[in-house]
Order: sequence, then structure tokens, then C-alpha cells
Amino acid sequence: MRISRSRQRSQKPEKIYSDKDIEGMLVLLIYSGRHSHAEPLLAEARKLLPGVDEDQLNGVANKLAKQLKDNGIAW
Repeated sequence: MRISRSRQRSQKPEKIYSDKDIEGMLVLLIYSGRHSHAEPLLAEARKLLPGVDEDQLNGVANKLAKQLKDNGIAW
């Protein structure tokens, strides 16, 4: 039996949610007025979007925050 000693990268699973889905959920949560800080908002987004990829969620949240800031909407 041959054992490979090279590192094999495990493939990342496919994304369950599109960036648009995540962005829509974040906008909904922002305008619900229930959160005044980002951490509880992201925690609720994780609960409402089970199985969401953390890197994807953070990327979409950062992009949305930049868009809001560029448009003069401080959140």
C-alpha cells in the first residue's frame, strides 16, 4: 500500500447562499432596527442562514458596509 506524504487540500464545499441572498438578509436585519452593532447582527444572520460560509458572510458584510459608508449612511 502506498501512502502519499504530500498535502492534499480539501475542497471547500459549494456555497449554499448567493451573495445577493446574504446581502438581502443583512439589509433586512439592519432596517429592522433590532441591532445597533455589527456582531449581534451577524450572529442573527448566521442563525437565519444555516450553513452559510463564514468567509462569504464576512466578505458580503464588509462590501455592504463600504457601500453604505460611501453613500453617507452611517450604521
